[in-house]
Amino acid sequence: MASAKRMTEGSPFRLILFFMIPFLIGNIFQQLYGIADAAIVGQFLGVNAFAGVNVAWVAMLTLISFSIGLGGGFTIVLAQRFGARSKVGVRKCVTTSIYFTVFSSICITVIGIIFSRSILLAINTPSEIFEFAHEFMILSCIGVPSLIAYNLFAGILKGIGDSKTALYFLIFVAILNVGLDYVGVAILGMGIAGAAWATTLSQVISSILCAIYMFKKYEFLRPRKRDWKISRAYILKHIKIALPMAIEFSITTIAMIFLQSAVNTFGTDIVAGCSAAFKVESILIFSFISLASAVATYIAQNLGAKKYGRIVSGVKVNLVLGMTMCFLCAALMVLFWDQLVGLFISSDENAVRDAARQYINIAIFSYPILCLLMTFRAIIQALGRTIPPIMSGISEVFVRSIGAHILASLFGYVGVCCAAVLSWYIACLIIMSSYIFTICRLKKRLKSRS
Repeated sequence: MASAKRMTEGSPFRLILFFMIPFLIGNIFQQLYGIADAAIVGQFLGVNAFAGVNVAWVAMLTLISFSIGLGGGFTIVLAQRFGARSKVGVRKCVTTSIYFTVFSSICITVIGIIFSRSILLAINTPSEIFEFAHEFMILSCIGVPSLIAYNLFAGILKGIGDSKTALYFLIFVAILNVGLDYVGVAILGMGIAGAAWATTLSQVISSILCAIYMFKKYEFLRPRKRDWKISRAYILKHIKIALPMAIEFSITTIAMIFLQSAVNTFGTDIVAGCSAAFKVESILIFSFISLASAVATYIAQNLGAKKYGRIVSGVKVNLVLGMTMCFLCAALMVLFWDQLVGLFISSDENAVRDAARQYINIAIFSYPILCLLMTFRAIIQALGRTIPPIMSGISEVFVRSIGAHILASLFGYVGVCCAAVLSWYIACLIIMSSYIFTICRLKKRLKSRS
């Protein structure tokens, strides 16, 4: 079975590549949650239900992105302690993360249920899909604690270099989710509720299995009684790294919400088409997220071990792998576009398919920029620099919100698509400038040590 892996020794290319592969496969299977919901709903309940589910998922991101960002920050802190070979520090990271996770889960669930209707109204959800979106969002909020818990436990395992265990559970649970989706929607006729309950039940199972395995397999992760005592130092350490990441995740999600708000003004066909394009694009995006997660863990462990030369080598590996994935995924989308979109939209929905194609045609040539943005943002966060990612997120909000509405008034739906892509360029410029500054400081440290 899988085991903890120290990434402070050995070939950076092999370490990052083989650590990334389980991330990538896992993220693809995790996508099956959303894809199964969307595909089964789209095929059995129609375009309006499909559009409603996807609008609800975007709205949900405003609630869960903060906790996902916190979890990413917790993983970095834990990886640093693991790289420094501090078992006590690792256990304190586990308990501190659990405290934060419980609190945020309760807050998000309550806020989501109370304000779901207001959120959907605020993003101009079309009336014909509103009730679909509202029902799915309410039911999904019930499953938020299990989703956040799974992300926490999976993040802990990734922080100690075990990227395979989470994959094993994801494959099992993703298959279970697809089966439950089909039973709930197609066989039992539960409609939107069937898809929502299938996802929630699958997340509960995944979080429980992951927690049981983690604490049974890795004795050094099991908190002692004294580890549960709240530590001001560890709380501040987690807040320093995780809070800016949570804010940056939230800001980026707000940018998506503004974009969705602009898309929603063009009617159900455009909303459904854009949603289908985003689902297909998510396959590519999650390959970038997988690489970003792998390289961030690698860099955090080596930063904890003060091996700065290996950090520079890891960044070079990130560039090679990132550009290779851009080419392969873009080729996949071009060659199998009709089949991929066909998962969500029936062949007679020509207007919906045209809207999906229009977005991809505009975005596909800028995916290398998106890859640089996502991976170097993770690199900078792993190095402990928290302000530049927030600034890049703010720039995304500004360009997507202001740009989308201005360009929409001039060029219609095409303008909205262009605003989404333009936001990647502006945010990437900020991130790459910050990286150049940071890497120069690292190289000075290397020279002073030689």
